Amino acid sequence: MDENIACELEQGPDTRLVDRRRAAAYVGVTAGRFEQLVRDNVVPPPVMVDNKRRWPVALLDVAKEAVVSSMPCLPQVMADAVADVVAEARPCERDPAPVTHELPDQAWFEQRARFVQRVRRSLLSGNEIRLLREFKLLKQNELSMYGYYGSFEALMVRGYIVETSRKPPSSRPLVSYRLTERGKHVVSALKDE
Repeated sequence: MDENIACELEQGPDTRLVDRRRAAAYVGVTAGRFEQLVRDNVVPPPVMVDNKRRWPVALLDVAKEAVVSSMPCLPQVMADAVADVVAEARPCERDPAPVTHELPDQAWFEQRARFVQRVRRSLLSGNEIRLLREFKLLKQNELSMYGYYGSFEALMVRGYIVETSRKPPSSRPLVSYRLTERGKHVVSALKDE
């Protein structure tokens, strides 16, 4: 476990949102084990912030207790020896690592507001038209794609589609989108190639 991350999390407020690596360090497991705990519902599901998975530190306390309680009990002599080593190491007595700004912060909200304004002022891009044509070619009102795409976000801002579901993994999830009534009108107006 990265000692700097553990120190930073112990000193930070419980309202922070942390990424997977920091959440795993806080709980005291590896990132892979942390993913397994999420799948097993030991750790609460993440909150999506700007298409990134984040975990509230306050909710991770329950998972931390569950992980500690699931560990096999050590004999008293071993437990005392471990306690002595931990007391000598005390990495958190060092100067804490600088606090990084977690999303959503004011800059993130400003960035999203600029994106929405830019999309609303512009015409449909070539990529957005191609995505709408996919709905028309497949003759479906729902479409699933792997990954996050700015064109889908732009179409959601315009009110043409809505996201209906998202399945892991977080790096390239399977995301399903559905046409809205407004989107159906635009798709029906598109010329066939």
